[in-house]
Amino acid sequence: MMADKDSDRRFATRSVHSGTQHIEGAVNTPIFQSSTYFLTDERYTGWAAGAQHTLLYSRLSSVNSEACVEKICALEGAEDGELFASGMAAISTTLLGLLSQGDHVVASADVYGGTYGLMTEDLPRFGIGVTMADMQDPASYEAAIQDNTKILYIETLSNPVMKVCDVEAMSEIAKRHDLLLVIDNTFTSPWGCQPIAMGCDLVIHSTTKYLGGHSDIVGGAVVGRADLIAELFPKKVHFGGSPDPHACYLLERGMRTLNARMPIHASNAAIIAARLEKHPMVEKTIHTSLPSHPDYNTAQRIMPKGTGMLAFVMKGGNEEALRFMRGLEIIFEATSLGGVESLVECPFNSSHMFVPEDVRNTAGVVPGFVRLSIGIEDVEDLWEDIVQALEHD
Repeated sequence: MMADKDSDRRFATRSVHSGTQHIEGAVNTPIFQSSTYFLTDERYTGWAAGAQHTLLYSRLSSVNSEACVEKICALEGAEDGELFASGMAAISTTLLGLLSQGDHVVASADVYGGTYGLMTEDLPRFGIGVTMADMQDPASYEAAIQDNTKILYIETLSNPVMKVCDVEAMSEIAKRHDLLLVIDNTFTSPWGCQPIAMGCDLVIHSTTKYLGGHSDIVGGAVVGRADLIAELFPKKVHFGGSPDPHACYLLERGMRTLNARMPIHASNAAIIAARLEKHPMVEKTIHTSLPSHPDYNTAQRIMPKGTGMLAFVMKGGNEEALRFMRGLEIIFEATSLGGVESLVECPFNSSHMFVPEDVRNTAGVVPGFVRLSIGIEDVEDLWEDIVQALEHD
């Protein structure tokens, strides 16, 4: 649903203006806290013809969700999209909407924990096969392709070990085998990576994270090819994972500052990562700005602007990692990411607690692993907080 005028505007301008509905001269899109809309002949005809953006009933579409979809499409360079009540609603609707019994998907064991659970516990119940490959190694994805494979599923930056996917190489493989390439771009946001320009068919976001940016909403989005979005719309209607207008309003508000927030997230994270790498209590630091990152060269090509996400491994294992977390004063211990405030978690007891320990370890979530979502606070205050927590008895 990217408007023609948006293609001529730069990213910062699109993040502020695209999608805004100036109803009755309002500067911002008003909140349409209405469950339903007047049923005109035109709207009914549009709905009957399958027009998913017809304003009819808020579970299907609302003024506020339409504003958000248009903005995300403008930022990602997508033809169309759908908004959801959560990132997992977006992921599950995409996979269950495009895959049928007997189909097969190739993914990676170090995807987001909720995605891993969906793929290993639920998809097989519906007769959908899943093979786990290595997101860092496109050849392993190609080797896992079967005659019934339909989707290659990747993440720009894996959660939480931050492996960088060679999106361009994956796109070449998908096109060579006539497969769909679906990517979760949550960790970088469209500011940091443009997967559609690299050949992806659909881009998924947990809008809870960087797009919302303020840790005050839960939401999800899928954008990309219009024909695929048209397939997903009736599944969204059936599964019911639709966002409410107020959450959409807050999401649109948050996206207006995306271009202003992201450089600070990325810069703060790069500075802290460089310092953590030299600290004697840290065994390993993971950030795409570090030459020590195994995918450093790929990162400079796929997501050169960086990210606010970093991780490190504490010497002393999980006990030391927990001690560090609970000694922090500014950085808040909580799951999720992408808000203006810095957050910290140990995935073993939060986002990946239901992933088997051997799978976690193989993926790189080893004892002592700490994930940081670096906010937009003053970087020196953040560093002082980290140092005192590392050295706190």
